[in-house]
Amino acid sequence: MTVDETRRLPPAARVGRAIALTLALILVAVQLVLIGGLAWATQNPRVVADHWTVSRYTPPTEIAALADRAGLSERGRFLFYASRPEVVPAAQFDEVCTFREPGIGVLGCYTLSEGRIFLFPISSPDLEGLQVVVAAHEMLHAAWDRMTSAEQDALAGPLEEAFAALGPDHELVERIALYEELDPGSRIPELYAILGTEVAELSSVLSDHYAGWFDDRGRVTALYAEANAVFRDLDQRLEALNADLTELSAVIDDDRADFLRESDELAADIADFNERANTPGAFDSEEQFAAERAEIIARQEALEASRDALNDAVDRYNALVADLEALNAEAAELNRAINISVTPQDTEPDR
Repeated sequence: MTVDETRRLPPAARVGRAIALTLALILVAVQLVLIGGLAWATQNPRVVADHWTVSRYTPPTEIAALADRAGLSERGRFLFYASRPEVVPAAQFDEVCTFREPGIGVLGCYTLSEGRIFLFPISSPDLEGLQVVVAAHEMLHAAWDRMTSAEQDALAGPLEEAFAALGPDHELVERIALYEELDPGSRIPELYAILGTEVAELSSVLSDHYAGWFDDRGRVTALYAEANAVFRDLDQRLEALNADLTELSAVIDDDRADFLRESDELAADIADFNERANTPGAFDSEEQFAAERAEIIARQEALEASRDALNDAVDRYNALVADLEALNAEAAELNRAINISVTPQDTEPDR
């Protein structure tokens, strides 16, 4: 056997060596990927936890429907599901969303400790779209919770500018003031969640940002506008009724004062007439007697007409009070539907 022959490998052996070498390289590459992945996962535990949660989460039908109706993007839907949203029965809702303040309806919450979203079951057909808005609102809180301080700081300015552009009379001014009163640090996070779900027209900076969470943000802002219109209409009707009641009450008070004054004057004049009628010679003639008697009768008839008109006005007033009570009941029902317990507006007593 020559030296060359002894060093030459058979063809099959050469193939086997090549395969073995290739496998070794692949194993080394896989090992490097695993090492790199572990390092990335160590630096990004929240992202890893979100992916793990979503991979094991099957959204109930009502939760998936909320994501659909809110126009969430794939990222928005992912973050929504990563928060394991749950519609909690009304009787248990206050146990998970513990904030309670008279006249304030809490319809959802995002818990920082658990990173979960809980939603109140809105029962009114007129307001059911509001639950979609709340779901999207809480999803944005989850998004804010995952941002770095630098990312949050970069959004603070545009959010404040958008808020200022709404004007000092916008209803959001009072809401934000209330949030700040309860938690001074909540201003910017709440502006972030509210503007993103309730205000249709925003700056390009904010619109582009929110586009990462919504395929069609207009869906959720339209639903908010529809729900808000229900309350605006109710408020307008209540204001109109109160204005009518105030105006009619003033008329009734004036007419009643006039009626009582005229009634007292007529009673005194009737007493004087009767006394003179029983006194011989008190009247110069039969014509004078007849004329004064006719005048008194006419005044009696006019006073009766005034009394009837006054009673009619009181009946109209009481009917308006009944309408106001019905509107108050409607308002109370809407309030219960959005988790608010308030005392209905006081009504005037029947006249």
